[in-house]
Amino acid sequence: RADLVAVRANWSDNPWFDQGTLPTERLEDQRTRPDEYGHVWEGDYQSFSAAQIFAGRVRVQDFAVPEDARFYYGVDWGFAKDPLAALRCFIAGNTVYIDHEAGGIGVELDAIPAVLGQVPNAGQWPWKADGARPETISFLARTYGFRISAAKKWPGSVEDGIARLKAFDAIVVHPRCKRVAEEFRLYSYRIDKDTGDILPIVEDAHNHWIDALRYALDGVIHNRRTMPRFNAGTLRHILHASRDGKNG
Repeated sequence: RADLVAVRANWSDNPWFDQGTLPTERLEDQRTRPDEYGHVWEGDYQSFSAAQIFAGRVRVQDFAVPEDARFYYGVDWGFAKDPLAALRCFIAGNTVYIDHEAGGIGVELDAIPAVLGQVPNAGQWPWKADGARPETISFLARTYGFRISAAKKWPGSVEDGIARLKAFDAIVVHPRCKRVAEEFRLYSYRIDKDTGDILPIVEDAHNHWIDALRYALDGVIHNRRTMPRFNAGTLRHILHASRDGKNG
């Protein structure tokens, strides 16, 4: 109706929010209850936690970066209304830490270097990118000197990436990476609208910075569907092992 106005108002719009214990409660919920945080504090719809792909595996909290950290940089290119998404992460123990993000919607080619430059030391470390735009990768490498190359893709690479990320003990997101944290809250499996069943299909939504994370960890994430390479030597070994097994 033309006479109705919808306004989304949240805790960040409350001028008296910082008075009292609410800021502490919000940050504590963001750290300890990330699956419920969006609904409680950000006005998101209540989601089925069982459908959330990374339910219970992500924490939002501050952390110190080790001096000897090996950083991984990844970028997912924006298309039309999809944002360009970039991030930096590192692995300590068996935990992934995401400490910086950058990006935006409608980023023109000439503006991409400045956006990537918002991530510290972006010009010094290797980047892995979505290989769907090789001309952009070439432009950044040739014109601006970025050490950037395409991440590997294969049928099932999204699912393999999800499985590898779930194999970490935890994924810790710095509070300044708000878009990363939001995507982890919303990234879900598809739900059958008629039955309510959770389907083994990853929704192609809320995944731009998560895709950037998969690209960043190219080399850490492996193709679990790759068949072994056979040659004459390996075939002879298999035949001998088979005969030995029968004789034993």
